[in-house]
Amino acid sequence: MADFLLRDIDERVAERIKEIARQRGWPLNDVILHLVKQALGLSEPDPPAVPGDIARLLGTWDDEEARAFNEAMSAFTGLPDDAPHYIDDKPSKPKPP
Repeated sequence: MADFLLRDIDERVAERIKEIARQRGWPLNDVILHLVKQALGLSEPDPPAVPGDIARLLGTWDDEEARAFNEAMSAFTGLPDDAPHYIDDKPSKPKPP
């Protein structure tokens, strides 16, 4: 197989390639090879989505999204524990007769 070196890649193109790699969980090289094959009409079409298959929702969060989620979740740590009194981690001792 041949190797190619690409130079002077437009910043928007580079960012889009990185975004696709994050979304699919693929290495950058695999994304670039897929895009080249697709542009040349040499790639296999993606199989149709199976109805009800959640795999089509697959993706990842970027650092900003992960930070925002963690920040939102941290708001719950300050809430009072209002579990009902009958739910207790400690086993209760039987009352003497």
